Amino acid sequence: MSFGRAKGGGRRGSARSEVPVLGTLSTITSDYRVGLVNLSSTGARLSAPELPAEGEEVMFRADGVHSFGHVVWVQGGQCGVSFESPMPSSDVAHLHSQPSIWILGMPTPEERAAAQEWQLGISP
Repeated sequence: MSFGRAKGGGRRGSARSEVPVLGTLSTITSDYRVGLVNLSSTGARLSAPELPAEGEEVMFRADGVHSFGHVVWVQGGQCGVSFESPMPSSDVAHLHSQPSIWILGMPTPEERAAAQEWQLGISP
């Protein structure tokens, strides 16, 4: 499943590519551990068991990259975030260059949590 409509007169202004990287989506009151499913300079599709509500203002962070935006849709454990201003192409390229933690298939929730803790430098 892709974020937005890529074919047939879709609304997307920039191309999205799959980027399975872990990140954090923050609101004023909460932080959510998310998997970055796909990314463009204007937005991202994220996956997590818990997500902020549609319309919430958020800050997305992953591997030293951050961008402000708002949640435009939430459905089935995924959400779409539209960035306030386009993410620099160097940041998009950096996230695309990260090794995929999902290369051998979708990790379990425990594996995702362990990978997130490792990425954040949290010891068990």
